Amino acid sequence: MNGHTEATPFEEQHLDTALDDLGTPGQEATRIARATGLMGGLTVTSRILGLLRDVAQAAVLGTGLAADAFTLGFIIPNTLRRLFGESTTSAAFVPTYVETLGRDSRRDAFRLASRVLTLVGTILLVLVVAGMLFAPALVYLFAPGFAGIPGKTQLATGLLRLMFPYILVVGLAAVVGGILNAHRHFTAPASAPILFNVSALLGILLLSRWLMPNEPVWGYSIGILLGGFLQLAVQIPVLCRKGFSFRPDFNWTSPKVRRIGRLAFPALVGLLVAEVNIIVDKMIASMLEPGSVAALAYGNRIMQFPQGVFSISLATALLPTLSRQTSGGKLSDAGKTLGKATLALAAVMVPATLCMLLLAGPVVRVLLARGAFTAESTALTTAALVYYSAGLLFYGAVKITVPVFYSLKDTRTPVKIAIACMGLNIVLNVVFTLIFLRTGLSRPLAGLALATSVASVVNFTLLRMALRRKTGVVVQSSGRAWLSMLPAGALSLAVLLLLGPWVRSAAGSSTLSGIAAILSASAGSMGVFLAVFAATGGPMARSVFSLALRRRRRGPE
Repeated sequence: MNGHTEATPFEEQHLDTALDDLGTPGQEATRIARATGLMGGLTVTSRILGLLRDVAQAAVLGTGLAADAFTLGFIIPNTLRRLFGESTTSAAFVPTYVETLGRDSRRDAFRLASRVLTLVGTILLVLVVAGMLFAPALVYLFAPGFAGIPGKTQLATGLLRLMFPYILVVGLAAVVGGILNAHRHFTAPASAPILFNVSALLGILLLSRWLMPNEPVWGYSIGILLGGFLQLAVQIPVLCRKGFSFRPDFNWTSPKVRRIGRLAFPALVGLLVAEVNIIVDKMIASMLEPGSVAALAYGNRIMQFPQGVFSISLATALLPTLSRQTSGGKLSDAGKTLGKATLALAAVMVPATLCMLLLAGPVVRVLLARGAFTAESTALTTAALVYYSAGLLFYGAVKITVPVFYSLKDTRTPVKIAIACMGLNIVLNVVFTLIFLRTGLSRPLAGLALATSVASVVNFTLLRMALRRKTGVVVQSSGRAWLSMLPAGALSLAVLLLLGPWVRSAAGSSTLSGIAAILSASAGSMGVFLAVFAATGGPMARSVFSLALRRRRRGPE
């Protein structure tokens, strides 16, 4: 099979045209800023809806038996989705697809896409069938602590079977999104999570009342599954308008498919390592205080709000540009692109980290503390959020550094580093959890969150060292801009300390006043940080802002 329908003469000319749209570093920086701004806006909407979903989940399920069972039932298929969807897309498919567009033609790129979609779909379908058959064993393996609570293992098993098909549709959606991103179309892939969160909200607020009101977790899980289908469906019409027409193509022995496999395997191992860390966290949490599994997930979700809005959007926008720069041998340009991206990331994440650390309690109280979400649930989730937030900047820095290796078709180096950090994370899990158990400095699950933060610092450091040593890519940035973050951070911290008592009081009085206080304090703190950063950081610091303000301009700097 050729993977593509017959084309008209006009389409023939269009499909046979190679892609050559790499601009100067200034033009590419502007494109990245524009794409990041677009995706950031859509991601803000998605993350707000995601927080509303967490609010509804917390109110309906709390951190009790059903919440823990749902967390496990969802995390296993979601983990497999990231492994076999996003690993193939980010690490191997997008760079190879972009190279095919640049060196060959759209026809060849579309044929490659059909083969990859067929391969990924086949693998995921097999995993869905196997996962549904062996769901009881998976629950016993990944949550041994559930066996001690009557009915918890059985509920988690049923939910896992229901949600396993989610990995098939969302894995395919990740590949389709990679195709669209390679063509510099970011709107539909960034909009897909919005539909997912809307579907999940309808599931927990409406379906849960109509289907099994005594067990609302089932309606919620159905909403999650339907949301997965919507993430794929919203992207298909856009892909068709690009001229793509899918036909199953089982020619998996072609050179480019084999190359994608060689690139994807190390990346899959690396992502598997990251997912093993998450699963180990859940396994240990299942043996701690009741509710620790759900509280750990709530804390991580809140922490990911700023990361998802900016870090993931920035990393997604970077990959096509870095792939074009490195495939053209422009490593110096790639270093400049990464340097400016890292500086922009830090300008957002440093004040965001301070806000998360100092306002964690009010944030959790305002967002989640209602219905079945008790004071104990609030305390557990706050502890997790504080220690997860300590690594916020470094989670994002890893996200935007790994694509450089992918663009250079080096997927082995990040994997080796990830494996080392996995071992470190597991050791630190045990060490920090025991420290918190014995000292009472915080709740025991905080040790799991702190271990994740420390491991992310080490991961980032090793990645940047390897990038310089093995590839010769020099990350070019401004020392003056980085030093300016010290006074900017100090003044931002002072604002938060000054407004902290008011925020805590407002959060304790009502939800609306608490939200207003948190937003005001966060905006004030971030505004002070950015103002000092721009005033004292020199031209490089100000260029970060000028790119955002000039997103519509395509010309060189």
